Amino acid sequence: MSGWVTKSLRALVTGLGLMLAACAPASTPDADETTGSGPAASRGTLNFGIIATESSSNQSANWQPLIDAMSEWTGYDIQPFYASDYAGMIQGMRYNSVQFAWFSNFSGLQAVRLADGEVFAKATYPDGSEGYNSVLIVPADSDIYSLDDILTCDRSLDFGMGDPNSTSGYLVPSAFIFAPRNIDPAECFNSVRNANHEANAVAVANGLIDVGTNNTTSLTVLHGSRPEIASRIRTIWTSPAIGTDPIIWRNDLDEEAKLRLQSFFMNYGRRGTPEEIAEARAVLEPLFFGLFLPASNTHLDPIVQLEIVRDLILARNNTDLTDAERAQRVAELEARLAEVEAGNTELVSLSSATGQAGNGGEAELESTRNWPLMGGLVFLAGLLLAGLLWAGAPRGPGPKLPLTERLANAFIAAGVIIILVWSFDPADMDRSYLLVENFGDMQEFLAGFFPDDISSAASRGAYWTELRAGIAEAVPQMIITVQIAIWGTFIAVIAAIPFGLLSARNVAPGWVVQPVRRLMDVFRSINELIIALIFIAAVGLGPLAGVMALAIHTTGVLAKLFSEAVEAIDHGPVEGVRATGALPLHEVIWGVIPQVAPLWTSFGLYRFESNARSATVLGLIGAGGIGQILFEAVRAFDYQRTAAIVIVIILAVSAIDMMSQLLRKRLL
Repeated sequence: MSGWVTKSLRALVTGLGLMLAACAPASTPDADETTGSGPAASRGTLNFGIIATESSSNQSANWQPLIDAMSEWTGYDIQPFYASDYAGMIQGMRYNSVQFAWFSNFSGLQAVRLADGEVFAKATYPDGSEGYNSVLIVPADSDIYSLDDILTCDRSLDFGMGDPNSTSGYLVPSAFIFAPRNIDPAECFNSVRNANHEANAVAVANGLIDVGTNNTTSLTVLHGSRPEIASRIRTIWTSPAIGTDPIIWRNDLDEEAKLRLQSFFMNYGRRGTPEEIAEARAVLEPLFFGLFLPASNTHLDPIVQLEIVRDLILARNNTDLTDAERAQRVAELEARLAEVEAGNTELVSLSSATGQAGNGGEAELESTRNWPLMGGLVFLAGLLLAGLLWAGAPRGPGPKLPLTERLANAFIAAGVIIILVWSFDPADMDRSYLLVENFGDMQEFLAGFFPDDISSAASRGAYWTELRAGIAEAVPQMIITVQIAIWGTFIAVIAAIPFGLLSARNVAPGWVVQPVRRLMDVFRSINELIIALIFIAAVGLGPLAGVMALAIHTTGVLAKLFSEAVEAIDHGPVEGVRATGALPLHEVIWGVIPQVAPLWTSFGLYRFESNARSATVLGLIGAGGIGQILFEAVRAFDYQRTAAIVIVIILAVSAIDMMSQLLRKRLL
């Protein structure tokens, strides 16, 4: 209990301190705190990013022993951050939320380009090898046995692609399978979804998709962690070898931190007593790591070459380009390929196209506490509660509020404050000052959605060309999204009418009301994404799963709103209908529904607007609509395409809002 009180008091002080931050001068940490050479209580913190190629729970259990060893060796508090999305990890490094990270090769290339990253180490495998392979997998009982079976492009198959920043899940299949044959996966397959390796493997094993990308390392790990899934998978294609994954730090990281990290990775599992070496290698084994080797940005040269070869093939086969444009593009790519083959990759210099890579390279520090100030601010909070009691005291003529009522009000106010304090630390509100401190980083990120040089006519022209192409791509998908919302809302309204009536205490008996309300609680509490995944198991990928997900979730919401409207009706008309000797059903039809119909209509229109927005998110799991291309664009850092899609969403939602207003005026 005392620990909770201490944390709560600290959180309260931090929260009240934010109100004084504008008046308080900024402080600078001591040098020994920054480098981590001070005492453990004030030593620096380094955030380590880990790409989740499997479930976060498995990742955490496997990585934590290595994290603990790294913290002990370096003297820093190493805080792991797991993410299944490469783009989020790259952005975290770009703006210094992550100081070093384990990436795949292609996502590491983006980190070097966009986040001023620098490769300093690479992993090996337990057998000492320095490479792995991209693979295509199918269900073990599938009648697909070769590439020819999937490249008929009759849109009969569902395909699982990796994250757009994945090497083995996206770049390698694109360069070796699709680009040489001038095939667009979106046109070749019935549906294409993006997911991490474990999700693709599970989807293939369960028959949710027909073919998926993966790699040999992930499959080896899967055989150990989920053998029942691995046994239901078969490989039909294997790529040439790919170099092992790099570990990258921010180029401007403190030199002392770099030295300590380099020392750890180069010596862990090599130095120490035989028992210590054996223990270290046992820690690395679940991660499918051998020893670490030194590396530099040249480790990514083959990936740059692969990227250029892919683009070169696409340019040669691009029928949208004129002969002159195609020749120019091919010449540029061939020249770039020659430079790479000569050892001139210029990986870091490419980041200049996206602006500077965030603020500073100092490690994030644990904040120190000013306990006298804390005591003063807690005392101030006590005065605030006493003030609430005093403000509620009776004065002058008029009704007197009893002392018990005033005490109850004060305790309620105190309870609200306690709840806010209790949730302050877990909600990370003590870091809200970063919204102001790093406002420039948000401006820099948003600048990527606009022309590189607004004053340049050529830059504006290229921007508008890309924007128009993005809008042309997004409009048909937005129409599908609206259609998903229409049907999802329609089914929900029809279902919510009986459920809403059965949830109303003045219509149905208690033994009916409570079970129905709990069922509606279940419908409301489960997120649409989870519901969509359940329906994908039955109907496969596509809009129908999205329709049903919205219908189930919205039924729960509307049933609650409908029942509350019914419970607030005037009982006079109902009693009048009852006086005629009508049946209970007639009482509902003639006495209840006419009173609540206007409110029900308003609620239904509001949920349609909400569903049009929610349907965009369902594309994340392949449930159709504009969400799928939106997340593809965000993950690929294609900001102009993202801007076009966002514009289409805004215009569509605004149009739906105006239409709803017109319908309300007409119907209410």
